Amino acid sequence: MNNLQSDAELSVSLLSGDDGNAEWPCPDEARMTNVDSDEIEDKYGGVFIWLVACSAAVGGLLFGYDSTVIAGVLVMIKDDLGAVLSPSQQELITSIASIGAFIGAFCAGLLLDRLGRTSVIGLGALVFTIGSIQQAIATTVSAITLGRFTIGLGIGEAAMVAPLYIAEISPAKLRGSLVTIDTLAITAGQCIAGAVNIFLQDIRSGWRVAVGVAAIPSILLLGLCFVIPESPRSLIYRNRLDQAMAVTAKIYPSATAEQVRSKVATIHTQFEDGSELRKLTTWDQLRMLFTNGPNLRALTVACGLMAIQQLSGSNSIFYYGPVLLGLVGFPNPIAVAFIMALTNFVFTIFALKYIDTVGRRKLLVNSMWGMPVALTVAAIGIRSIPISRDLDGAVPNLTVNSWIVLFSIAFFVASYAIALGNVPWQCNELFPMEVRALGTMMLTLTNWSLNAVVSSSYLTLMRTYTPSGAFAIYACITLVGWITVISCYPEVSGLPLEEIKELFKHGFGVKYSLKLQKARATSENNSSCRGT
Repeated sequence: MNNLQSDAELSVSLLSGDDGNAEWPCPDEARMTNVDSDEIEDKYGGVFIWLVACSAAVGGLLFGYDSTVIAGVLVMIKDDLGAVLSPSQQELITSIASIGAFIGAFCAGLLLDRLGRTSVIGLGALVFTIGSIQQAIATTVSAITLGRFTIGLGIGEAAMVAPLYIAEISPAKLRGSLVTIDTLAITAGQCIAGAVNIFLQDIRSGWRVAVGVAAIPSILLLGLCFVIPESPRSLIYRNRLDQAMAVTAKIYPSATAEQVRSKVATIHTQFEDGSELRKLTTWDQLRMLFTNGPNLRALTVACGLMAIQQLSGSNSIFYYGPVLLGLVGFPNPIAVAFIMALTNFVFTIFALKYIDTVGRRKLLVNSMWGMPVALTVAAIGIRSIPISRDLDGAVPNLTVNSWIVLFSIAFFVASYAIALGNVPWQCNELFPMEVRALGTMMLTLTNWSLNAVVSSSYLTLMRTYTPSGAFAIYACITLVGWITVISCYPEVSGLPLEEIKELFKHGFGVKYSLKLQKARATSENNSSCRGT
């Protein structure tokens, strides 16, 4: 009997609901199959994969909404908690969510391989719902701080797992675009939060509604987790091969049964070749991550790029945008800050369209230069605006320099959104399956730890070094980051996840990846010519 099922046999297998009890080829047999598992990468299509990606991206919507709504809340809350918030209390309320997210991401990393991707996303949605309610009913600084911490736990789980899950279910040629949907959802959440803040800013205790309505999408995400399928790679990792084949058939609707089975068998073979990977303890996986050269280089690139994203000061602008714009003289800073969220959303759409065709590396290299330029202009513009060193003096008049600061920040956000706002969240693709969960955990912990540092220190940084000095510091960081990306970030667009790990066997793989991309393009052109 042929070791690959016919279409009819595959249909019976998919309908039977077996939990991986079919006869699967051993590793040596899988290598001998006459079906090229990469052929299936041209068989993607249909709406299924887009619907699944959009469903998982609701986690990004929650992340984006919370990161922006708090900026308006800090302005609207006034003395509703007993007294006007001091700058240190504003920093505490803002940053505590990042600390919660750090812990949530750590827990998610430990649970991913045990519970599966969708279960952990659902757990994060449940915790987020609880945190939203806690914030809405808070009557003291301590109570809202607790709510922010709880909501951070949920954000940390959902924000970490959603892009990883989308990457694992995506065809190689759509992976960048589909993961960018999660980032687009983040920016959409920021726009929604900005609009909500504008609508509620003159309503007494409107901030309670602003934080409470976040429970609606989190409940939606929780429900969707009972509908969307588990990642095929997660199913294969847990030896549920028939279920993995069913999901793979939906991802590649134009593929034959042989191609579907070959794709699953190839991924399964990589696990079987990995010295009983399923028996690895968390400690074993950590050792593989930090002592294996290619894995360590992948971790360095992933966490380094995420560090550049956070230390660029981007979240300071989103968290404290209304505060900053009020300091430079804009009379309605909440409404003006909406420009930042809208700019972020529009330029993330640009990334969605081009990230797979142009490539991650090229977008990074050709957009990041704008960030240090914009921050330098902002530093020069804000230097001439009379701002109290304690940030609590009279609001200055609106001047030309105020508009220079606004437009330079908008240019910074545009440069950020094109690539740096997106690509770091896609870096889970750099890790092989055996360390992907823990690698993604480390990537997300980098995000939230530095997010906490930046969000808890921005106002202090402005008071200590002046607003102009704060912008200058961020400008230096982004310039160094741009140079580092040119030197160390390889191009991975269009590569199947199982091939990416080969790049880091060649140092950081920059030159090797460019040669590989050129060879693949030549091969595809030749195949196209033969087809015509």
